[in-house]
This record gives sequence, structure tokens and C-alpha cells, in this order.
Amino acid sequence: MKKLFILGLVAVGSALSSNVNAQAVEEGNVIVDVYYGFPNLYTTVLKAAYTNSGSNENVKIGGIGPLGLRGEYMVADKIGVGIDIGFNNSSISYDYEDTEYNSATDTYVVTTQTDKISTQKLGVLATFNYHFIENDKVDAYAVFGAGYGKRSFKYESTDPDFEEAKVSGLIPVASKIGVGMRYFFTDNIGANLALGFGQGGIINVGISAKF
Repeated sequence: MKKLFILGLVAVGSALSSNVNAQAVEEGNVIVDVYYGFPNLYTTVLKAAYTNSGSNENVKIGGIGPLGLRGEYMVADKIGVGIDIGFNNSSISYDYEDTEYNSATDTYVVTTQTDKISTQKLGVLATFNYHFIENDKVDAYAVFGAGYGKRSFKYESTDPDFEEAKVSGLIPVASKIGVGMRYFFTDNIGANLALGFGQGGIINVGISAKF
């Protein structure tokens, strides 16, 4: 009876130890995150500048993102390296009246034209993650990333005399520093949340998959 009791204690202790040391991610895992971030800086600035201006120019402001895709490979239980691909765009359009002289009829014709300014950025970062929480459901990490980021600006108009223009940013660089967390509902599927500065916005949320 005493031997059975001792064996039982050993079995319970082993089970508890295994649970305590269980990790949501470990060496050899591949994790893929899809995320959407907030805020879109350019869209926010445009809205602040024009939405409450009282203008009657039919101003329209919109944007997509930041949205992105992250991939990470765990080279050790606490260290991961990967790639972060992010995209965002913003645009503003407005109407104005344009008066042109028609020599055939000797009259002035008033038409409504629309100008549009848009900007978009694509960034591809190499990332380094340090995972500092060991838990069978929660994975928390610090992240640093740097790489290529290209922003472009485009100017368009319905005015036939307007020449379309496109300009690219001078320094094609993107970066990110912050912290993130994943919570796994199952062994392979979870949700992610990240806070930081740089690509992806100040905060981003999404879905994670582990392989």
C-alpha cells in the first residue's frame, strides 16, 4: 500500500511539473499571425484637418490598415526570428467648380472637377523576438524589427488639363519595436495582440496559427 501511495505522489508530481513547464511555443515551432492595426496615422491627420473645417467641397477621406502578415520560426524556446509584411493607405478627395470659356458659343461653362491625393506604404521587416512568459496558453514576447519600407504619394484629377503625378519617399526604411501576446484557444489556433511603435500601428490585433 505504501509503495502504491508513493507511486501515486510521483505520478501527480510529474503531471504538475509537466503542466508548469508547458509552453505555448517552443523550439522548432512556426507561428503565423494575421493582424489589423490602429490608428492609420495619415487618415487620422487628414480627418482632423478637414472633417470639421466646415468646407462644402464634398471632402471624402478614407484608408485601409495598417494590416499585415507575420511569420516566426522559434530557433530556441525563448528566441524567434521572422518576417513582418505590412501595408496601409490613405486618401482624400474633394470637388471644386471650374469655369471654362467656350469660344464656339461665346459662353462660360461651369463644371465640377474632383481632385484626389492618396498615399500608401508597403513594409517588409526582419524581426527578432524574445519570449519572456512560459505558459501552455499564453505566449508573451518583446519584438524588434527593421527593413524595407516604401511610401508613395499620388495626385489625380478629373480635370483634363491636370497632369497626374506620383512621388516616392526619400528613405525606404521601416522599423518596429514593441511587445506582443498570443493566447491559444487550442494547440494550434489563437488570438494575438501587440503594442508598439512603427509598422503595424500603435496597437494591432488578429488571429494566430501554430505549426
